[in-house]
Amino acid sequence: MKQLNRFFVQKMVMAAVISFFFLSSKAQYYYRDIMLTAQSGEQQQLYKKNRIAYVQLHSYEADSSPSENFECKVVPNGSFTQIRTYTNSTSTGISSLSAYYNFRGMLYKSVDSTADLITTYTYIYDSTGKLYSATSVSSSVTADKKKSISEGETHIWHYTSDGYPFDMLYINNEDTTVVKFKLDDAHNIIEEESWFRNVSKGKTYYYYDDLNRLTDIVRFNPRLQRLMPDYIFEYDTAGKISRMITVQPGGNDYLTWLYTYNEKSLKTEERCYNKQKRLLGKITYEYGIRGKE
Repeated sequence: MKQLNRFFVQKMVMAAVISFFFLSSKAQYYYRDIMLTAQSGEQQQLYKKNRIAYVQLHSYEADSSPSENFECKVVPNGSFTQIRTYTNSTSTGISSLSAYYNFRGMLYKSVDSTADLITTYTYIYDSTGKLYSATSVSSSVTADKKKSISEGETHIWHYTSDGYPFDMLYINNEDTTVVKFKLDDAHNIIEEESWFRNVSKGKTYYYYDDLNRLTDIVRFNPRLQRLMPDYIFEYDTAGKISRMITVQPGGNDYLTWLYTYNEKSLKTEERCYNKQKRLLGKITYEYGIRGKE
């Protein structure tokens, strides 16, 4: 059981450090393309404001023992235009993620590398700073170090005259899916619906609190025949996410993530619990400050 927990915790750390940098063909396009990309820029600005030299992540098992043979470190460059995350573990092997930001602190490229796969994400913004396109290209790496493109996709975003998303084109293997959005009176995205060849492929619903903060992302579950959340968010008094619940695909099992921060809004710890409220593992964050290493 401890070996299983160790593998889970190390996967949990990987999810924690790369969650801002991936596209998905499984809906939640607004959340993944727009919201998570913006959060990545906010994180970069937070590192820059606090002169972070490095972030060392420490992984612990459910019994509070350190995860064996695990290393994860986040290192910004001198200008904070590149942030590199290096991870090494027995279970997951060596991987690195390099994120690149423009002079406005906006993510424009990230490269996720493992021993046998390299995925490059490219983000292009319009003159007003809104995301125009998000592209991913994955290349497998063979034993002789040759690369072959295995898959790719592009998302093209369109906005209303007053700057709110009204549709997105999901282009994959020359096929195009149109994703249409609905807004509430506060201009929050409350619904996205995917259409392929004029046939609806399902809807994703977004819910917000009185402060217009995202609280739930919900989709219809065919097996359970009812709407089920993919994510549930709660916030602390400073407006930071204090709790996130993620429902596992295809069922009603879920994980609960609890986050704590210091007075500078830097994350200091996260804990993960299963549906039975049993601790699965935790991550702590150690920060190095420039001039104090």
